[in-house]
Amino acid sequence: MNKTLSFFKENRLLISRLVGLIIIALLLFSKPTIAADLTLNLILWSLSFILVLICAFGRLWTLAYISGNKTMNLIEVGPYSMVRNPLYLFSLIGAIGIGIASRNLPVLALIVALFAFYYPFVIRAEEANLSHHHGASFAEFKARVPMFWPRFSQYKVPEYYEINTRLHRRSFFSACWFPLIYMAVVIIAVLHDNDLLPVLF
Repeated sequence: MNKTLSFFKENRLLISRLVGLIIIALLLFSKPTIAADLTLNLILWSLSFILVLICAFGRLWTLAYISGNKTMNLIEVGPYSMVRNPLYLFSLIGAIGIGIASRNLPVLALIVALFAFYYPFVIRAEEANLSHHHGASFAEFKARVPMFWPRFSQYKVPEYYEINTRLHRRSFFSACWFPLIYMAVVIIAVLHDNDLLPVLF
């Protein structure tokens, strides 16, 4: 694994938190760039809520398969039969939903840029690790299953699947963050619409 991939893998949380702080600052101290309009708000917030729900349930579904199996076992069923990185895919869907809910185009652009330019390095670092552990099995999996865009025709699910319930329980909290952030973003947008928050930039 080269130094660049290693850096992004080791500092993934730090970089995500720094970008998160920038997004929070933009949300709190800049007005939505899409003007307040009741009909438009209902459309945007309904669309974004659907995306956030897809994200939350998708993450729960994905985490059920990898809880306790993240590296040592190569998972090739469930969401992983269609796409190699379903957790990041569902996170992107939820993040775009939150960006739309904010009605703040710089926030949405920053979210898309984060996933477009940063997460590919994280994914390559993780896949290098999987290749190290699983060799030819992962090479075959990589050749068959797309990195990010699902191939629905390949979907397969076992009749029975063992889940680590202790680890999966933690994933409920992970999935809950997205609806909670969505609620906070909508509240912030409404406060800005009523000039109840300061505008610094």
